[in-house]
Amino acid sequence: MPVTQNHAKLQPVGHAAIANKEAVDMHRAYATPHKRHLDFALDDQQLASFEENGFIVLPGLLADEIEDIRDACYGLREREDLFEANNLRLDLADDGKPWKIDPFHSLDLRLEALVRNRKICDGLASIYEGREPRLFKDKLIMKPPGGHGNGLHQDYNWWQGFPTSLISVMVAIDPADKENGCTELFPRRENKFLTEPGVFGELQHDQIDTSGHVYVETQPGDVAFFHCFTPHQASQNNSNRWRSQIFLTYNDSGDGEHYQAHYDHYRWYITRWREQEDQDKAFFM
Repeated sequence: MPVTQNHAKLQPVGHAAIANKEAVDMHRAYATPHKRHLDFALDDQQLASFEENGFIVLPGLLADEIEDIRDACYGLREREDLFEANNLRLDLADDGKPWKIDPFHSLDLRLEALVRNRKICDGLASIYEGREPRLFKDKLIMKPPGGHGNGLHQDYNWWQGFPTSLISVMVAIDPADKENGCTELFPRRENKFLTEPGVFGELQHDQIDTSGHVYVETQPGDVAFFHCFTPHQASQNNSNRWRSQIFLTYNDSGDGEHYQAHYDHYRWYITRWREQEDQDKAFFM
């Protein structure tokens, strides 16, 4: 959904409100990783860049796998059974074309394999000091020609109360550029949440450091990692081309498992934002 509006205050997700840093550190101490070699770990320079800016772009990381991934994503566009008015997985553009499927990975075995790909998981484990990542959220944003963009925001705006170790992995399916609304990232100079707690809404550009603004123009198979506090935005698709991108979000396994809790919460708030005649019929197809 577009992040173009402010919403009423919501209470944080109580079961996941890990606010005490000492408690988090103690929990992670008991989640000592199995010491094994990470074949696709980020190198020291990449780790330093991620730590400084809150994001890193990895061109061609999934170039060898992207054909199967792309075919699976394109196949979802043709899944007529997904196009049900009450299907909470699906967001449509104004012209009726699919804009987003969230969640999506369980719909195709090739996409289920993607979330466990070691090129992704090893990179994240190197950020998490050897601990494995745990999937938190998965969405496919297809962004058809004319499809809307997203205003400036931090992802943690929608995930308040969940762990702050959340990192999103963007996988380029189609070529992305300024014309079709590529993702734009801004440096996370401070590791903190910039929006008023309990409020869903956008950031203003005077709240962030815009000097390191990057248009993430990508080719299929390129990947970017960015932290849940990293400001980002994307413009409308002003081309005649699709701009499909996968966004997989993970948390440090030392912070526990939160996938089901997130989607329970997601279903709760999305049914209240959508204009549905009978919300009791809402489902994830």
